Amino acid sequence: MLRQIRKLFEQIGSGEDVEVNNDRDVRMISAALLAEVATVDQKLDDREQATLVRLLQEHYRLDEAEATEMVEHALSHREQATSLYEFTQVVNDQFDERNKYLLVRQMWEVAFSDDVIEAFEEHLIRRVAELIYLPHGLFTRARAEAREMRRGEA
Repeated sequence: MLRQIRKLFEQIGSGEDVEVNNDRDVRMISAALLAEVATVDQKLDDREQATLVRLLQEHYRLDEAEATEMVEHALSHREQATSLYEFTQVVNDQFDERNKYLLVRQMWEVAFSDDVIEAFEEHLIRRVAELIYLPHGLFTRARAEAREMRRGEA
């Protein structure tokens, strides 16, 4: 999956005509960023993985098998990613402010899913929010909403 993303970036960088299925590319970027939050602390909790699948299912209207496959690809290929900038550039090109906000909220949902916010998780989410130019007020609102959503599940 991330190879497909890297190929897309290479095509864009070389000026080639790129056939882009925006929905597919955006879903892959979202899955990769959410998987990064789930694994940035070097451990993947079952609750985090379940949250990844659920978020992709709900947001992109995927069935469970599609969402699970996307998560598995993102998790198994995460070491091939070279930088956050690759992903956030696509987010900036493809997402409006509302969708940027939703992405950051989803990242917080993954972080809260195991009931522990690691410093690495917070740093990663903060860095992504900065790179996608999400206003700080929306960043803090996304965190608060994700926290409340988690409390509502418990």
